[in-house]
Amino acid sequence: MAELVLSPKLLEPEGVYLCPVCRHGQIAPMVLMDTYACNFCRHILSIDLTHQTARLEDTAMVFRWQWTGTTWRSLNTPPVTLTYTAIVLGVLLITLPPGLVWLGQQMFPPLSGDRWHWFPLFWVGLTFFAHAVLVLRIFAGLAPVQPLFGRDRHR
Repeated sequence: MAELVLSPKLLEPEGVYLCPVCRHGQIAPMVLMDTYACNFCRHILSIDLTHQTARLEDTAMVFRWQWTGTTWRSLNTPPVTLTYTAIVLGVLLITLPPGLVWLGQQMFPPLSGDRWHWFPLFWVGLTFFAHAVLVLRIFAGLAPVQPLFGRDRHR
C-alpha cells in the first residue's frame, strides 16, 4: 500500500488519502475500477482529479468533499461564519450570569465575620470563567484552524 499523503499536494490517481467520510481510514484506488475505497468504513468514492473533489457513490444522497491539499472540506454544508449577533450573544452569555450572581451577592451580603464571606465573589469569578470558556470554545470551533502537527484529525 502507498504512503498516506501528509504534505500539501494535489490528488493523484495512485495516491492514498485520509477518508473524508469517517476521517479515520485511508482511501486508495480499487483494482480495475475508477473508484476509491476506504479500508476502515468500506465506503466507495469517485474522485474527480480536475476539480479535486470526491463523491460518495454507495448512497442515494449526494455527499461531496473538496481536497484542500492536506485535508477534505465538505461541499455539502455552507461554511458557518461568526456574525455580530453571535458576538453580542456571546458577550451577554459571558457577562449576564456573573452579573446576576454579583447582584445577588450585593443585595444579600454574607454576614460579617462569617468564615465563608469570600465564597460569593469566588462564585462570581467561577461563573465568569466557566461561561467565558464555553463561549470561546464555541467561537474557536467556528474559526478556521490549521493543524499544528501532521494531519488534521476531526472527531
